[in-house]
Amino acid sequence: MTLRNRFVISSITVGVLIAALAAASSDKEFHAGAAGEYAHQSSEQVIIGAQAYDTHELITEAFGKADLLKYGVLPVLVVIENKRKTTVDLRFMDVNLVASDGRHASPVPPENLPWLGKSPKPPTMNPIPLPRLPKKGNPLNSPEIVIRAFAAKMLPPGDSTSGFFYFEARSEPGDKLYVNGLRETGSEREIMYFEFPLKQ
Repeated sequence: MTLRNRFVISSITVGVLIAALAAASSDKEFHAGAAGEYAHQSSEQVIIGAQAYDTHELITEAFGKADLLKYGVLPVLVVIENKRKTTVDLRFMDVNLVASDGRHASPVPPENLPWLGKSPKPPTMNPIPLPRLPKKGNPLNSPEIVIRAFAAKMLPPGDSTSGFFYFEARSEPGDKLYVNGLRETGSEREIMYFEFPLKQ
């Protein structure tokens, strides 16, 4: 085999590997749907949709091998669409998971999830316990968890944004999502709160 042939074969092999890696990377991409595709509510030309990622299939779709449910973490995807002619201020937005009996759970910041504990425990709707050192290879230290977290602070007119909130809770029948604190830019007037069941 000539040197030229070896070079051609090596180039083809490298090209195939690059294509395979690109395909694998694209498989890991996650795109949220429109707010109306999920359980949702509209108020003052703002639409908020949400879905609890409460099955292993949904978790794998969004986070790969990071099995959040096993460690008592329930991700809730939130999509917000602004149909108004002005920007919506999201800096003071407050999101809570509300159980049918009135228990509330506030979201855990994604950077705090690795400190939830060293081993699986029964999930609750209680606040996160005091931080503990994460064990090596902590599955809650996955970069996808931080990358996919809800982070928008402002929502321009005609635009939409999405991301996950993480609750130390388990999915229960009758769960609702409660969202308030959205404001009009300029007037700072608070937009009507949102409260709707996660299953419709």
